[in-house]
Amino acid sequence: MSSMAIHLEEDLQHVDLKRDVTKHLKRGHRWIFANCFDESRTGKSGIRLLKYKGEPLALGIWQADTQLRFRVLLLTEEPIFRRNNIERTLELYFDSQWRKALEIRKTFDLSITNSFRLINGEGDGLPGLIIDIYNDTAVIKHDHPIMEKVWNAKAIAEKIQAAFPQIKCVYLKRRNDESEKGVNIVGSLAPEVQFLENGVLFASNIRDAAKTGFFLDQRDNRKIIQHFSSGKTVLNLFSYTGGFSLFAAKGGAKEVTSVDIAKVAIEAVERNFKINHLPTTHHDIAADAFDYLEKQILEKKKYDLVITDPPSFAPNERSVEQAKAAYTKVFSNSIKLVNSEGLFAASSCSSHISSQEFMEICQESFSRARKRATLVYFGAQPVDHPYPLAMEELRYLKFALFRLD
Repeated sequence: MSSMAIHLEEDLQHVDLKRDVTKHLKRGHRWIFANCFDESRTGKSGIRLLKYKGEPLALGIWQADTQLRFRVLLLTEEPIFRRNNIERTLELYFDSQWRKALEIRKTFDLSITNSFRLINGEGDGLPGLIIDIYNDTAVIKHDHPIMEKVWNAKAIAEKIQAAFPQIKCVYLKRRNDESEKGVNIVGSLAPEVQFLENGVLFASNIRDAAKTGFFLDQRDNRKIIQHFSSGKTVLNLFSYTGGFSLFAAKGGAKEVTSVDIAKVAIEAVERNFKINHLPTTHHDIAADAFDYLEKQILEKKKYDLVITDPPSFAPNERSVEQAKAAYTKVFSNSIKLVNSEGLFAASSCSSHISSQEFMEICQESFSRARKRATLVYFGAQPVDHPYPLAMEELRYLKFALFRLD
């Protein structure tokens, strides 16, 4: 097997654009959709040279079976592009992006936070490649099957270990609904991996967990919750494994209630509280968060801080209006449970909902709950989840903390 991090077939084929997207690409956008190509052109997925009117324009990854048809690695006008040596071009490109990615991640003090995203796909110039670090375990994940052939997991694992000598296991994680959920590239994946985030200990069953094992993108927002939790009663809806709950407890919350529909997630909340030895009273409830909200409203229950971080309601453009209605309903019901002058935290991970639309949803939610509020903090994804400036659609995470007036 090649020691290169990017696999290249012997014969580099090309694909032809039928529309001029040169300006789009030169601004730094990395996606080209199917309507920019001849629809009769399918062909095998893989590394391809992109041409427009016969002239080479970019090198990237062709996805024959999706609307997102071409993902750009680099433009042919870039100094490292070598027309007669594509292998060398890819090698130079990967090494350059890898070095820049490591530079950003140097900000983490591993004695406090040893869990972070090392590679964030397009945000680090490496489309379809996600690498997350959890203490001594690195998890590689792809967003399309072709990426497992494009990215050389063995060569990448060697680079990970060279940069982070503490890594004992590199695990390639596939979709949870696949028969083989993943494969060990280096070492062997432990049944439970423990890792630190801002001094709080978490445990994850990475093989069966969502995403790569944890939602690392809420790190900064969890820290904010810690700052505002002292002496408060806290309700964490759609808690998953209790990220916000743990930080509320660490911040000195008097009482924390975590609600998630998945029993296995609630068991993980209990496990995370146990390994941190936090004295806070906590209630871990396996229930549908929507039903739980309705019940709590009827019982006139109130909390000092309510956190509502539901899963994405908008998987595509067609579902945006339906998603807006769902967010508005769950946020307005959540607001009804907040004490006077209490705090409400709302979050959305839907990339199809813009920051402006998210704030409009929040305004409408307060209006429906017949409450007014002050925005205390607005957060997004952290430094290890960068995105190209020209790709606003990759700024997916929105988090707002409000004080009820």
